[in-house]
Amino acid sequence: MAMKNPPISKYDEIIESPNDSSGPLTFGIELEFLVPYLKKGIEDPDPQDKRPPITYRRRDDLPPQFLAALKASAPEIPFRCGVQEAGAENDGPPNYDEWRFLRDSSVRFGRTSEIYQWSGREITSVVMRADDPDFYTKSITSVCRAIRSTRVHLNASTSVHVHVGRGEESFSLVTMKKFASLIWLVDEMLLKLHHPSRHENRHCSLIKTSSILGTTNLSLPTPISEADAQQMDEFIPASAVAQVTGLAQQGTKAIERLACWMCNRDPYQTVFNRTSVSFSRFISCRGKGNLHTFEFRQMAGCLDPGPIMHWARVCIALVDFARLSDAVAFRGLVEKILKGRGTTFTAFDLLRELGLVEEEKYFRQSVAGYKTMFGLYPGAEAGKLFLDPMDFKNFHRLHHEVPRTTSLIGPQVDGDNVPVRGDKTTSQIPSVKPLNTPCQDTAR
Repeated sequence: MAMKNPPISKYDEIIESPNDSSGPLTFGIELEFLVPYLKKGIEDPDPQDKRPPITYRRRDDLPPQFLAALKASAPEIPFRCGVQEAGAENDGPPNYDEWRFLRDSSVRFGRTSEIYQWSGREITSVVMRADDPDFYTKSITSVCRAIRSTRVHLNASTSVHVHVGRGEESFSLVTMKKFASLIWLVDEMLLKLHHPSRHENRHCSLIKTSSILGTTNLSLPTPISEADAQQMDEFIPASAVAQVTGLAQQGTKAIERLACWMCNRDPYQTVFNRTSVSFSRFISCRGKGNLHTFEFRQMAGCLDPGPIMHWARVCIALVDFARLSDAVAFRGLVEKILKGRGTTFTAFDLLRELGLVEEEKYFRQSVAGYKTMFGLYPGAEAGKLFLDPMDFKNFHRLHHEVPRTTSLIGPQVDGDNVPVRGDKTTSQIPSVKPLNTPCQDTAR
């Protein structure tokens, strides 16, 4: 009997899912920060800080010392050094089955430091299921607490990235088009939810001002069938079709072409001038596939689990709405955005439309706070160099008050449905093991 060909993986080539409505979304985070270290023999300039500084004889002393501190603070979390640290990982795409400690050349201290040396670093997470809040709440909280058990610094070069995908599966072309259309319309208002240091930051430029789609006169791909041209007609209202995004989305026949249009001219040539939401993980890498994740790059550096989880839930909700909304719901939201964008429809209205009541409340308070607090953490604007350790009471509370994720489209079919927020429902799913998800390079 002839052997059937094995299924093609999204890591083998860029593929389209015929139906991506099943299963939960998955997500991962990247936390960027600066680590200070002292040459051995130099007196500690901050002896009042009870967290001992990392010292070195050679520069490569830093990773094992910092990793040891992380493991001591959070022994339940699997940490390891990433591929940039020599010998830490085999050649080839890494698996996101552990929290990886990496070097990040885009993160810099930015001013003269006579005593400390500084190293830009990031930690990338395991892949987490969006329907398992108990697991991701405990994991993110423990990791933030572990990082802050050492001396670390945040500045305008640091950020938090959120990747949203479907685990081992890919998205459909229709979902890609719906999400790209939605982000095109709300990109600027989403960016304004975040710290002002991100508003004009070259690492998260607006798609309209930095993508190929936004900066180039594009002609539709040919030949194009009538079915391809009409694929998005039911989702995009007539008032939007005349816009360049509506025209381009309807004329796009392939996931990779759409991803290229939504990126800057060469998404892998440099780490600079990235778009606020990156589609680069849908572009073939080294002739093979890729992660198939949307990367949200808007959030400023943060090591507080609460704000990180609020933003992650916004990212997940946007992708889930694009994935699961029917034509009536999607057209309705697009029409509201077009009618009131810049005047009566704000990012807060968008969060409310997505059912994110707690996130709307949080971001209203957060945006108002930027008017009086300009630093990325308490005391930063007054010259405080390091973040404080996490308060243990807050750490304990976050572990036991698991945030609930409201279903945006309808009740979940798995698990025990627990009513929250009126007639909305949330599905409580038992903890699951993180998925192993390879990527084409060291940073998702």
